[in-house]
Amino acid sequence: MNDRALKVLEQYDLEVTGTRRGRGSYICETTQGLRILSDYNGSENKALFQNRVMEKIRSGGYEKVDLIVPNREGALISRDWEDNKYVVKEWYTGRECDTASESEILSAVCNLAKLHRLMRLEADSEFRQNFAAQEPLAEIRAQNAELKKIRSFIRKKHTKCEFERLFLNYYPQYFEQAQQAERELSGMEQRLAQLCANSRGSVCHGDYNHHHILMTGYDIATTNFECCRFDLQISDLYRFMRKILEKHNWDVKLGLRMLDHYSQERTLSSDERRLLYVRMLYPEKFRKLANYYYGSNKAWVSGRFLDKLENLNRQEEMRNNFVRMLEK
Repeated sequence: MNDRALKVLEQYDLEVTGTRRGRGSYICETTQGLRILSDYNGSENKALFQNRVMEKIRSGGYEKVDLIVPNREGALISRDWEDNKYVVKEWYTGRECDTASESEILSAVCNLAKLHRLMRLEADSEFRQNFAAQEPLAEIRAQNAELKKIRSFIRKKHTKCEFERLFLNYYPQYFEQAQQAERELSGMEQRLAQLCANSRGSVCHGDYNHHHILMTGYDIATTNFECCRFDLQISDLYRFMRKILEKHNWDVKLGLRMLDHYSQERTLSSDERRLLYVRMLYPEKFRKLANYYYGSNKAWVSGRFLDKLENLNRQEEMRNNFVRMLEK
């Protein structure tokens, strides 16, 4: 984002007293409080949905979310002379959650559970048709088909780089995990359908990670709801736990404490726990790396792909230990 984007602020009833650069944004000091100006890739309808979710959270007493501020015309999205889209949101003084601090990790997990208790809209909301996640079994089946396509592409190449050779070497063990996850979900298809029906109005943040958790002193602000959608809320917990545990070499004790702290705030059903196990069983990191490779310039494969694949395999034994613990 360049300095010319600041002209967008002229479309708002804000008295700006200072600005500073943030992560792909401008943090603005105003007489009405702290605001942030950032790019926006969604539609007006998505912005309305985001605000509806955050208004629901606020109605439950959780104040610190980055609600989108309407401009003078009442629109949530503003455009510059080149038709680039921006939003202005309420903002907070704080720092990102420290992923090296167990106490902050556990606070972030409790914070997620509190949000989940509040993040429910009417099951027949007008937004549901456009902002609902794919059902878990359909998602895993599509991902497995994608893995097979990438494997087939690499096998057909006459000359293979080191990453491609290593990928084919590791593929059988990871694809077996992927197939096992699909079998597990197929076996609980009826229970999964009931779980989805019971959770029909529940909403996920969609991208809950340490970058979007601001430690503001005595409490926490949660930001960046751009990926929020109707979904089983265990999906948020899974994504946050997986990313944290990858940074902590799949520390089983830390994983158990995260699960315990979440459960103290929001009780997990047996089917949700089973779904968490299946999600953790699925080789998501391997699939994402394969997908990044397939979408890259395959005439020259970056050494980063090889480094990430080797690091992934180094953590595999610890990941399997954690998954086996969840299975019990």
